Amino acid sequence: MDDLKYQLDLMKALNEKLMSSEHIYRSVAEFSGNVFIYMDFKNEITQLIGPWDEMLGHKVSRYSFDEDYFKSLILEEDQDLFKEQILDMDTRKETYAHVEIRTKMSKKWLDIEAKVNYSVDGECLEKIICGKEITKDKAKSEELTYLAYYDSLTGLYNRNYFVTLLRDLCDRAEVFHENVELLFLDIDDFKRINDSLGLLYGDELVQDFGLYLKEFQNDNVIVGRFGSDVFCLAIYSPCGQRSADAIYQSVCEHLRKPFVLTNKSELTFSVSAGVAEFPEAGRSALEIIKNAEIVLYKAKAKGKNKIQYFNRDILDSFVKSISLEEELKETIEKSGFVLYYQPIYEVATEKLVGAEALIRWPDEKGNFSIGPKEFIPIAEKNGTIVPIGDWVLEEAVRTMNDWQEKYHYPMTLSINISSVQLEKDNFIDKLAQLIERYEADAASFILEFDEQVFFDENYLMTDKINTLRRLGVQISVDDYGTGYSSITKLKEIPIDILKLDQSLVDFSVKDPATGIIIESIITLAKKLKIKTVAEGVETRTQFDFIKKTECDEAQGFLFSRAVSRADFEKIIIRQLP
Repeated sequence: MDDLKYQLDLMKALNEKLMSSEHIYRSVAEFSGNVFIYMDFKNEITQLIGPWDEMLGHKVSRYSFDEDYFKSLILEEDQDLFKEQILDMDTRKETYAHVEIRTKMSKKWLDIEAKVNYSVDGECLEKIICGKEITKDKAKSEELTYLAYYDSLTGLYNRNYFVTLLRDLCDRAEVFHENVELLFLDIDDFKRINDSLGLLYGDELVQDFGLYLKEFQNDNVIVGRFGSDVFCLAIYSPCGQRSADAIYQSVCEHLRKPFVLTNKSELTFSVSAGVAEFPEAGRSALEIIKNAEIVLYKAKAKGKNKIQYFNRDILDSFVKSISLEEELKETIEKSGFVLYYQPIYEVATEKLVGAEALIRWPDEKGNFSIGPKEFIPIAEKNGTIVPIGDWVLEEAVRTMNDWQEKYHYPMTLSINISSVQLEKDNFIDKLAQLIERYEADAASFILEFDEQVFFDENYLMTDKINTLRRLGVQISVDDYGTGYSSITKLKEIPIDILKLDQSLVDFSVKDPATGIIIESIITLAKKLKIKTVAEGVETRTQFDFIKKTECDEAQGFLFSRAVSRADFEKIIIRQLP
């Protein structure tokens, strides 16, 4: 009897121990968040451990559980994969398998690992399956993968992946002796659009335009976003409607209709395009990209809303400009520029009344082989115009002060100022400090600006111009008549002097209509108390015409070319009583 009681107590203790162990295992599994299936094939036992209900999104039967039931809980697209890799692994005598699947109800991603133990004879004894939710990790991975290949704003290929795909197209084209056209598109005046709309609506415009361009994508055309407002299309074996020109014309036609933004505003814009072709324009993807970008900016320089195709002359010109840019920086460091001065005369008396300071860039032999029209645009583009302009300003103020002290001759000195200089916050302070340092008369200086500064309705620039006038300097519009300025707007802009461009003066004696225009400009300027200066007067016939129109002053080869400081001083001396 005692033995029986002992046996019962022992069995009870063992059972409690087993139940305690199972409770521990289940608690650990619940806490870990993982789910487990234990299959004992010898005793035909299947146990589910862990938060299965939560994982699968519904109540799971833990009693009528078999492999077919488990398979039914998985998303249909993943069922065959799960069966082949996990459920059937023992038929292949595999000891370990791994797969990622999705659940049917909760649509969660599970990372499934399985392990099978075999007997010495190769009989399958048990299988353990572990499932871990990786939905968040999967989403993060997919997001990182997306960002690695696609532009987050437009959904187009990003720069890096586009280059990879372009490289593949070029490799394929080389094998099959085909061509690849690369079309670069840039939204014209996007900075101005962005500034007026704000960054949010600027992004919306880029997004809408990118979605439109995505319509061109197919097996032979890839579309990407290369920068803020720069897009690129690569066309394999271009022909007919699937060519850079046809696509560009389609884009231009589409842009005739305004884009309607979420704030209900309507916006129209144009695009410039550059096209380079493999293998003609380069033997690699990067070389094609470089050349397409070069001709794109050539198109923008020619007036925008244009398409430009690659040719060797453009590349040679670009290479020359790069070389020139490097030489320009070296010359700035060495202070290698000089100022020349072109005399300005009063038309009525032909008396010297002023000069225009003109920058010159001498080479090693002292020749001026590179003219301002060639290097000034480069300097404005790369920002070196600011240190160049600072040097010109100080040299001109210092020289004018010297002349006033030496000759006491009443005259003015005109100095060309780039809009890039004027945009700098400290420009006015620099000028004021120079005038104070050299104790110069501010009224003896005329600052010349391109007409675009005055006619672009840039109110910040207008405020700066007015501040300069209060400082005492005079303000002049240079090369008037080369743009699209309205004559009637002269009454609205803060200027003292209007310089008529050489082309107007030249045509005035050849074309009666141009002559009438000049007469009208001068008459209006006089009524507005604006002084007029004729530039580029080269013949006596031209001079006689501007004298008849009562133009105030003139400069040009008829009187003198721009000369060195020493030679200009000789001109001043001849004017002295």
